[in-house]
Amino acid sequence: MAAKGAADINRSIFNEEAASYDEKHKKLSERLARELQTRLDFIGADWASDDEDSDKEGEDDNKKKPRREVRLLDYACGTGMMSRTFAPYTTQCVGMDISENMVAAYNTRAENQGLSPEEMHAVLGDLISHTPGDALLSPELFNFDIAVVGGGFHHFGDPGLAAKRLVERLKPGGVLLIWDFLPHGPLHRHGQHHHDHGHGKGEDYGHGHADNGDKQTSPNVLHSVMHHGFSESQMKEIFTAAGAGTDFQLEVIGGGFVLGHGHQQDENKNIASSGDWAEGDVAKDKEAFRRQVFFARGTKDL
Repeated sequence: MAAKGAADINRSIFNEEAASYDEKHKKLSERLARELQTRLDFIGADWASDDEDSDKEGEDDNKKKPRREVRLLDYACGTGMMSRTFAPYTTQCVGMDISENMVAAYNTRAENQGLSPEEMHAVLGDLISHTPGDALLSPELFNFDIAVVGGGFHHFGDPGLAAKRLVERLKPGGVLLIWDFLPHGPLHRHGQHHHDHGHGKGEDYGHGHADNGDKQTSPNVLHSVMHHGFSESQMKEIFTAAGAGTDFQLEVIGGGFVLGHGHQQDENKNIASSGDWAEGDVAKDKEAFRRQVFFARGTKDL
């Protein structure tokens, strides 16, 4: 029941966040995209290459060798940051999210970029549900080369089950990639503790938890975060149990991320910060808001 409750809470919160999500988190998304794209070798997927689009000069276009198919599953996709990051290196990106509004925003952005549904589209789905539904059993939602979760793992009531369900949808030798936070303490602000009930406070992260300046923050936000980060040993255990422990690696992103809530701002060019906090508050509590982000990857067992 706990996992189902988490899904219901997250669906409500992210439905509300969808319209303003991209603008509020632009800086953070841009930095993460750069960090990911410089680590293509570390991630280790068998990426598509633009060189495969062309053969010998002057050859008839109709006879050119088609680009090798490389398919990506972007779970908890939101508006599609991870899909857009890896689109140049894949041939198809399929997003999946429990939020109807996030799915709609994802598909609108893809359409506005001139991408066909065959190239990029999102579907509504909850892989952690005990009854995912017949729609998620479609063969088109299996046999991926890479599955990714961008900043969503700490929202899952059962991250181990999520990893297992994602690995089931990978080809043998496919890659599971997750970015999330290393373990951190509860956030205190102005002397108040905001992590009642052991779940955490949504404002802790600055992506999908903001109150948008509204002082009457929904009490549901208090329950949207299920985990205060993951250690390397925890992630290795999760990957291994899910069947993607081969060549497991975890890399921490240098500089850290200072996170509050609201829009992101780069600070000193090596710290991604987020906040509509007053400047004095951020300066005073910078270390309390600092989060270390990691990229973890593993290969599905053959």
